[in-house]
Amino acid sequence: MAIGKQIIDFYIASSMHVALAACGLILITFSGLNTSYDASVAAFGFFGTIAAYNTIKYVPLITSKNWFHSPRNGLIGCISLSAFGAALYCFLQWDRTAQMVAIVAFLFTLGYSFPFFGRLHSGRNWVGYKIFLVALCWTLVTYMLPVVAIGFSISIKILLLAFQRFILVYALMCSFEIIDMQFDTLILKTLPQRIGVNKTKQLGYFLLVLFLAIDVTIQNQWLFLDLFFVVITANFLYFSHEKRSKYYTSFWVESIPIFWWLVQKMLIYF
Repeated sequence: MAIGKQIIDFYIASSMHVALAACGLILITFSGLNTSYDASVAAFGFFGTIAAYNTIKYVPLITSKNWFHSPRNGLIGCISLSAFGAALYCFLQWDRTAQMVAIVAFLFTLGYSFPFFGRLHSGRNWVGYKIFLVALCWTLVTYMLPVVAIGFSISIKILLLAFQRFILVYALMCSFEIIDMQFDTLILKTLPQRIGVNKTKQLGYFLLVLFLAIDVTIQNQWLFLDLFFVVITANFLYFSHEKRSKYYTSFWVESIPIFWWLVQKMLIYF
């Protein structure tokens, strides 16, 4: 049992789980566009997420003398460097337009992670902007990048669907914001710190209803599947509170896009 927990903890800590969630959303995007998968985009989403999240989590800790003494940390470092190399390889396979989308997402990630020129705080410390930056980066990587990489023209429908992806990620992030209240300093003024837990949940519910309204508007063929997972997401949000275990969001909530894609895949074949 202890070994199993250690494996799960490492799987989460190395960002492989959140990377699978990003990959799942990319594959959902391809299904929604009724086109074949671009393996390089899906792989970039997976490996790029590992590299980006581990950079955000661990680079500030590298200055600690004891950080490298842990074999676990060393392995995470090797995984991160390998993931960065794999993501770079995928990046080099695309045309300039797709590369520009990836670069913009990368710049937003840098802005989220590190101070600018030693003067401005990193984006996650900007009052009220953390959740917005995360949702924006995920929208760029999991929706706009697949669209551009396969040569789709940007239409009103594509922009509407990009907005739909943004509000889905924002709604998912509401659970993270609530549970992270036990770690976030008050100076951050995160969403639940500013408007309270109940209103944060209400905002999440509203965004999920808006997500479904867009589905109805565009007559999405996956409406009922989307409805099923929106209800699941709403339930996770309903039961979110700051005393929850880290696994509640870092494993279970992040599993939603993975299972969403797996169920969609099964429905396609059966």
